[in-house]
Amino acid sequence: MANHTQQTENSALPMLIGTNSRRLAQQFAREQPNRQKAEQVYFNTLAVCVVRNYLEWMGIATQLNAGDSWNPIARLASDVADLQVTGLGILECRPIRENQQICRIPPEVWGDRIGYVVVQIEDSLKAANILGFIHSIDRPDIPLSQLQPVETLLTTLSGLRRQNLVNLSQWCQGIFGETWQDLGSIFSTPNLAYNFRTSPPDRQAEIERGKLIDLQMQLGSQMVVLLVALTPEFDTMAVRVRLYPPDGEIYLPPNLRLALLSDQADTLQEVRSRRHDNYIQLPRFTGETGERFSIQVALENAMIIENFAI
Repeated sequence: MANHTQQTENSALPMLIGTNSRRLAQQFAREQPNRQKAEQVYFNTLAVCVVRNYLEWMGIATQLNAGDSWNPIARLASDVADLQVTGLGILECRPIRENQQICRIPPEVWGDRIGYVVVQIEDSLKAANILGFIHSIDRPDIPLSQLQPVETLLTTLSGLRRQNLVNLSQWCQGIFGETWQDLGSIFSTPNLAYNFRTSPPDRQAEIERGKLIDLQMQLGSQMVVLLVALTPEFDTMAVRVRLYPPDGEIYLPPNLRLALLSDQADTLQEVRSRRHDNYIQLPRFTGETGERFSIQVALENAMIIENFAI
């Protein structure tokens, strides 16, 4: 086991910890009620920043402030070091100190994770080593010898991106995923906004499907309906995206965000709901075959991303 542990350390990826990351960790630590909790939050924050910087360097977009580790209440109540990877899910970034051979992963973060990254924080607090990755766990103490190389993390994320991609060209062939339904199946009662969404000629030309989305808020859930409508053209495809309230409700919650993201997770278009909006819509856009984009739906700290290819 000693040799395996040595191999893990030799394959570790060294990373610098910037001044901004240390300053942020200190800020979060000062908010805690005691020294033990402050130290926990400090190192958790550094680990998240290190993994985020690595993924950004590799061209993988993240939402740093979307996780519980960036929420003051969740930080105080739990031992969490999560990082939202755009469109793919949540990574847990667990810190260890120099000379530790075991990484403790608290049971409260065992679920709803696409994997766990172990980050060794050097005593100087100015550098770190990403030691490795593990897909899933079933006990709190993980020996470093069980970690897979950092490259496995990239392979896992790449595989998830392929699995989560919605191929819109297949919609033109009548092939839809199970979660994308006809709007009539989603709305069992008449929905005024949906019924008068377009003129009759547009309805006949479009191929449309909807998906019921659960924005899991900290104090409950918020359901919305995402509509994607396609209009095939000569060598492109026009796309229209809307959000509706769920069946039986009239209005969307205020400040609900609907955004179009590029393949590199840059925001291209964005709209937000106001009070008494019964739907919101992105400006109609077009794309060529093979082009990729994402749709982001967000409310407060809750966020869902759907990935598409034309």
